[in-house]
Amino acid sequence: MPRSVPPASPSEVESGDPLQGSLTGLSLTDARETGTVERKPSGFNPFAPSSATDTGSVDELTRDVIPQQLARLQQPREFVLRATDDLYIQGQQFKEKWKVSENSFLNWKALLSGWREFPAILLLNPSPFDDLVFHRMVDKSPTLSWLEETLGKVELQLEDVIIIDTFPMLRDTLRDDILSQLGPAGRDELVRESFALTRASLALIRPRVLISCQCSTRPDNERWGLFKDDELVQQLCSSVLRAQSRRVRELDVDGHRMSVVQGMHPQYVVQYEPALEGILVELFTQVFRPFGEWQSRRVAMKQALGDAGVVLLGLLGLLQRQIRIYGHLFKQGGGELEGPVAAGHVEELGKQLAEWRE
Repeated sequence: MPRSVPPASPSEVESGDPLQGSLTGLSLTDARETGTVERKPSGFNPFAPSSATDTGSVDELTRDVIPQQLARLQQPREFVLRATDDLYIQGQQFKEKWKVSENSFLNWKALLSGWREFPAILLLNPSPFDDLVFHRMVDKSPTLSWLEETLGKVELQLEDVIIIDTFPMLRDTLRDDILSQLGPAGRDELVRESFALTRASLALIRPRVLISCQCSTRPDNERWGLFKDDELVQQLCSSVLRAQSRRVRELDVDGHRMSVVQGMHPQYVVQYEPALEGILVELFTQVFRPFGEWQSRRVAMKQALGDAGVVLLGLLGLLQRQIRIYGHLFKQGGGELEGPVAAGHVEELGKQLAEWRE
């Protein structure tokens, strides 16, 4: 089974601030270090179904859609955010404006890396340790470790999959500092600009399949009331009930259609609904396994091709040596001795081999 964490005692947060409450609490984290996840935050029911229209199921997606995608896939395209990309510049501007740490920016960029054609994952606050260097952040984050282990069971690695944070680089401490310094208006500006990075990420990466593992941006969640009229935010929202029903919805982002698989945030499941962990693992396995198998076959073919190439190069080298010996013996015989192959043909073959090896 994937890693889990000891259950923490849920706490109810009462505040007049609609965004009050822990973002880090929605990551699969150790409560002693980062706080707890509320089981029933005010005005929020993670089991409630969404008002959006479903268009299919996970079974239909993996039976009808994904096989066709993989049948057409020849060479996957790796997404790496580059300094010349508008999204990179937008992220840098956010970092500088809100005084975000360099590691937080670099980790956001690293999590966005992966294969474009593979399903992407949407999470709220994948790790509260984003101020650390990447490998230490992953090691200390049970959420990312859970994903790493779950993906590993279908022969994929964390770096193969694009992970999108719903609110990039937005830590509780930063939000609280801005709230105390600039008030609710400043905090709302911070949150909106953070989500703007996610909106831009989806428009740039254009994943075909997205697994939504966050249900905190529902309109009835008082913490995120300022997004209640944002259609994209609501369309990206999942629920436990929808995940249990294995539902998929189609979403349009700037003219690009993507299938949004309804999942659950691992921490909520592990801490409060451990009986549902098997459902979440099965969902990830069913969606990602075809891509893991495709990549494993490709890796095996690449290895076999490399092995065959080594043998072929060895044979070419041996043939070249024999051609030189043949030519030397022919010259020693003064051109009077005839072998089984005409000397001119051997000389021409030697030239061709030299060109091929170049």
